[in-house]
Amino acid sequence: MWLTVLFLMLSFLTSFVFLLPIKDERGRYKSFPFMTLGLVLLNTAIHAFFYHLLPKLIEDEETWLTLRWYLMTLPAAVVAGEGLGALSMITGAFLHSNWAHLIGNMIFLWFFGRKIENVLGPSKFGLFYLVCILVSEMFGVLSRVALPLTQGNIPGLGASGAIMGVVGAYLFLYHDQRIRTLVMLTILPIPFTLQMPAWVFIIYTVIGDIARDWLEREAQAMGFIYSLVGSSAHLGGVIAGLTCLYFFLPSEILYYRYRPDKTT
Repeated sequence: MWLTVLFLMLSFLTSFVFLLPIKDERGRYKSFPFMTLGLVLLNTAIHAFFYHLLPKLIEDEETWLTLRWYLMTLPAAVVAGEGLGALSMITGAFLHSNWAHLIGNMIFLWFFGRKIENVLGPSKFGLFYLVCILVSEMFGVLSRVALPLTQGNIPGLGASGAIMGVVGAYLFLYHDQRIRTLVMLTILPIPFTLQMPAWVFIIYTVIGDIARDWLEREAQAMGFIYSLVGSSAHLGGVIAGLTCLYFFLPSEILYYRYRPDKTT
């Protein structure tokens, strides 16, 4: 019982008090982050096309809704190999529910992605982002299929799982950097900022997902739905960022990080 109360408090806190990253200790970039900008523009273009232009071209709303359902990640369909199957894990990562959902994700992608791309280069960063999509969605699919009430029949969409992979990579490389955040009460900004180490900011974000994921499992075991947020995909993204990044890092960075005589 006490664990449920604790997680409810943590879930409420992290949902109500949102920390928006606005500045960190950035050095000079080796090059302009073209891949990060491209991903932001691609997500924005897909959202504008799919929700504003495509309905006018199709005209039949039922056909458009069927197409949207088909492209979203439906865990039960992925496991059964129906529809687009595993491909929907990629298409669903480029669809968002509304403009607020898109803008929030793109702010995080632009903030954290630039610095990771600066280390990996544009090609490797693009491939790393794709890997984060797949790993985070696999976590999300397997977790949601196992839920006793919905059994993976609620679709998921959005880039947040992959973006949390980028955040996990940032934690691996820059955990000691200080991030200045704008404190927001849901979507309402309040007139002061907080500065904290990157690891504190990221752990604060991850704790909310851990709490919501645990509460959703407990709620469904009791016969109701607590949250539709894909918290398990977010957690899978962080794990992907922390582990898969190793295979994309330049050899000179790995040598410096793990060389025996490293003293700082």
